[in-house]
Amino acid sequence: MLKQRAISAIVGIPLVLGITWIGGWLFFLMLAFVGHLALREFYRLAAVKDKAVQILAIAGHYFLMFTLWFWGAQSLSSAFILFFLLVNLYWVVTYPKDFRMLSAIMWGIMYVSLLLSFFLLIRIQPQGFTLVVAVFLAVWASDTGAYFIGTTFGRRRLAPSVSPKKSLEGALGGVVFSLLLFLLLAPQLNMPRDFAALFAIILSLAGQAGDLSESAFKRWSNTKDSGTFLPGHGGVLDRIDSLLFAAPTAFFLIHFFLR
Repeated sequence: MLKQRAISAIVGIPLVLGITWIGGWLFFLMLAFVGHLALREFYRLAAVKDKAVQILAIAGHYFLMFTLWFWGAQSLSSAFILFFLLVNLYWVVTYPKDFRMLSAIMWGIMYVSLLLSFFLLIRIQPQGFTLVVAVFLAVWASDTGAYFIGTTFGRRRLAPSVSPKKSLEGALGGVVFSLLLFLLLAPQLNMPRDFAALFAIILSLAGQAGDLSESAFKRWSNTKDSGTFLPGHGGVLDRIDSLLFAAPTAFFLIHFFLR
C-alpha cells in the first residue's frame, strides 16, 4: 500500500504542478476532468443510479466550469441559478422521479464544482501559479503532519463518530507542520511572514474540515473509499476533499488580505 501511494505521488504531483505552471486551457481542462471524476464518485456514494440524472449532473458541472472560464466569476451565480431552474423543470417533466436524487445533484455541484472552481479564480490572480502551489503545500504539509503525529502520538479522538482514527494530536500536528513550512518558505512564496502564518493555520484547519466532511459522507454511505482511481490513495474525491475546502478559504484570504 505504501509503495503504491509513493508511486502515485511521484507521478501525480509533478504532473499536477506542471499543468498548474502552464495554466490556461490545460489547467482549466485538468480541473474540469478532476471534477468530473469526483462527481461520479460522489453520486455513486449518494446512490444516484439513474443514468439520465447522472448525465444531467455532469452536464451541469461542465456548464458551470465553462461559464466561469469564458465569462468570469461574476457569471457563476447566474449560471448556477439557471442550472437549478433547469433541474426543477426536469423534475416536473419526469415526475414522479425521486426528488432526493435531484437534491443530490445540487449538493454534488455545490460541493465539487463550485468549490473546485475557486482554483481557477486563484490561478488567474497576479502570481496565480505561486498562490495555487501555496494552497497545495499548505494542505499537503497539514496532511503529512497530521498522519505522522497522529500515528505516533495520537491518543484523544478528534471526531470518533465520523473518523475513528483521527486524533486531536494529529490535527494539531497538521497545523504545526503547515505553519513551520510557510514560515520557512514565505519569501519564496512572496508572502509577508505574518500572512504566511495566518494562511498556513487557516488552510490547515479548512483542509482538515474538508477531510472530515468527506469522511462523514463515506460513513453515511457505508463506504471506505470514494473509488479506486488512484492506486494506494482511493478515489479522486478522497484526494481532493481537503483541497475543496481549502481553495475557497484561500481565495477569500488572498482577496481580503493580500490585495
